[in-house]
Amino acid sequence: MAAILRSAGFLVVTLYDEYGESESRIADPVIIYDCGFKNRVLLTGDQDLAYTWAKEIIEARIAVFITTDNNDGPKQWGPRIVSAKDEMIRELSRRPKPFIARISKDGCLTMVRVLEGSAWKTIHIPRKKPSKSRKD
Repeated sequence: MAAILRSAGFLVVTLYDEYGESESRIADPVIIYDCGFKNRVLLTGDQDLAYTWAKEIIEARIAVFITTDNNDGPKQWGPRIVSAKDEMIRELSRRPKPFIARISKDGCLTMVRVLEGSAWKTIHIPRKKPSKSRKD
């Protein structure tokens, strides 16, 4: 996955890059706070992370991008994430952190959850319709 994303211009730091052999023993909150400290974005396939660690995401003030499932593997998900790159950059530039966004199987962001006060607000992102070409 990292190689696919790096070849598309993403700056990727994997858990292994960061923590080496001990990466499997690093708890999610440590990773979340580390991302906040280093001003990094967290990309995960863990559907429960946003709910289980919401307090930590808020405290670390990070952006989290979550794939809609983790079963298809990197050969499928790599190109989908690459397709969502422009939308990811747009959300990072327009929304204050913390926020949580979902990347769909068709390579689009479909939802963003933003913090309003002490509650999360869900914003559904409409699908872009393909432009119709006019024939003259």
